[in-house]
Order: sequence, then C-alpha cells, then structure tokens
Amino acid sequence: MRSENPARPRERNYGFTPTHEGSDFESMVQAFTTGYGVFDAKPLGNDRAFSWAADLRRSGTLTALHSIYRTPWEVRTLDETPQHLAFNIPHTGSFRVNVGKRTVEGGPGRILMINNHEAGERVVQGDPHCSDVLFLDWKVVSRTLASLVEAPMLESLDLDPVLDLTTPAGRLIGNTAQTIVQGMRNGGPLLSSPLAVSTISETLALLVIRFAQHRLSGHLENKKVHGIAPWHVRRAIDYMHANIAEPFTMSTVADEVGVSLRTLQMGFKAFRGTSPGNYLRTIRLQAARNQLQDPLNEQSVHEVCTTWGFFHPGRFSAVYRSVFGESPRDTRLRAAVNFSEAAQVLGAQT
Repeated sequence: MRSENPARPRERNYGFTPTHEGSDFESMVQAFTTGYGVFDAKPLGNDRAFSWAADLRRSGTLTALHSIYRTPWEVRTLDETPQHLAFNIPHTGSFRVNVGKRTVEGGPGRILMINNHEAGERVVQGDPHCSDVLFLDWKVVSRTLASLVEAPMLESLDLDPVLDLTTPAGRLIGNTAQTIVQGMRNGGPLLSSPLAVSTISETLALLVIRFAQHRLSGHLENKKVHGIAPWHVRRAIDYMHANIAEPFTMSTVADEVGVSLRTLQMGFKAFRGTSPGNYLRTIRLQAARNQLQDPLNEQSVHEVCTTWGFFHPGRFSAVYRSVFGESPRDTRLRAAVNFSEAAQVLGAQT
C-alpha cells in the first residue's frame, strides 16, 4: 500500500485522486482500519490479486470514503468497531446486506442506510464496484433523537435500510448525504470547517429521523416539530455533555455560552421543546443507566444516583422507572445475572 502524492494524480486510471491504493486485500484492510477503525473482512474472489483505490477523508463526526474495487468482498462489524450510520451510495456495482431477517440490495437509484452494529454481513460487489460511503457517528443520531422525543434512545431505531431516490424523502436525505461527500472528497471545503461539519451532521441526522421510515416515525409525525437549534443551544448541549458529571447550574451554562439565562431557556423551549434543566436530567438519567448496566461497577444504587446529580433516591427511582420501565435495582440485578450467565457459557466453552 502507498499514499498517493497529490502532485502525481491518477485520474486517468481511477477517475479520482486516491489517498490510498494497493494491489492486495490486506493493504486495504490496514488502510481502512488506520483511517477509521477495526472491522472484519474477507475477499470473495478466487484471484490472489486485489486491486483497489480510495479517497478516505475524516472530519469530526463524519467520514467519507470514495473507492473502487475489481473483486467482491465481505465486511462485518466487530464489537469494537465504531458505531455509525452508513450511507452506501453505489455508482457501479452494488451493496448487499442482511438486516434482521431481510436481505436488501442497493444500486444506482437505491442508497442503503444502515446502523453498522445492527447489520449482518455486507457484500461489496461489481466489476468494477465504485461507490461513496458516508459514515455519520451514531452518537449524533442518538443525541438528535433524544432531543426530539425528550427521552434517551434505549431500543433499536429499526431504520428502513433502503432509501429510494425516486421518492421526495429519499431524494432529500440522499442528496444531502451526497452533497456532504462532495464537500469532503479530494480535500474539499468541509474539511477546513469543523463548525460546518458539526452543523451539517446534525442536519443530516434530523432529516433521517424526521423523513426516513423507522420505529418512531408515527410518534414523530404527531409531535410538534422543532427547528435546528441555534449556536447557543448547541454550545449549551455540548457543555452539558462535556461536564455531565460535574455540579453546575443553568446560570453557569448560560455564562459559559455567553447568553443570558432567559435567552438560554427560550432557546431550549423553542428548539428542543423542553427546558435546559430537563434536558440535562435526561442525559444524566441515561448516564446513570449505563453505569447500572455495567456488571463490573461496584457502586451502590444510591452512590450511582448521587454521582449523576440525583440527590433524592426515591424521586430518582420513580423517574427512572417511568422512563425505563424498571427500577434501578432491577437494572443492576439483570446486568449481574446476564454477566454471570455469559461467564458460565464462556467457561463451558473453554
């Protein structure tokens, strides 16, 4: 594998200037692992040669991959693979993927939109196969959905994986994804603006949640829609996430952002449909649940709730049960049982 010198373009061979290229499968896996994260893959062809080239760009919550292959191959997600929403945009050839009990295929006019941790094997096929893939950090989708439904996302979103570009919703989401790819390809302008990347990531996540088909589509259709939050609300949300375990007041948040407390409250009400205090409570409640689900966590339920700013155990338990459908203690016990059963299975196998 070698990195391409920008002064020596290869457009006559590939139609684009690659950042990486090679003639064997291992070099491709190494390049993509270094550029994005670990995954499992294998070639499906009989030939030992595996010619490939790619333009791989990453900025903040977005990664864009423009690539070409002559041999089909298969990719699978590992537990440690970064979780993302992938927009698979084929130009020649196709993608085939197992999602639950379905096998779906994307080709020209059909983009596949998939949470990689909810998909089975994905097959990249075609001679040649040329495509764009846009990876959106799944935390952006989770955060956007939580702000719309005013509760943490606990279950699979069950996104319909097929974006039909002949439909208005499909074109809207698909065109946005392709515009982002074009803005990152070949060192495009998006790469020089972290703020633009952050804003357009949230916009793409919002379009997917509002206009794609998924488990909560009906609920959101009947819910008042709030617009994209202005800069001061987004900065306040970032501050809350960065300091989630620290004690602070909403006046502190307003001071850090540089607006008045009333402006902050009005911004959250208009663009998140809730108060900044309730938003903070929501993300802290999810953090407490994550800790209770950790079988290696040795803190008591009382210690967990106080860690995340809930100083009245009775109120914490009532709110927790109303959101998650079980008590904090039940969550703790279930995590311990699941861990014990998994350890027994592993011991039996070894």
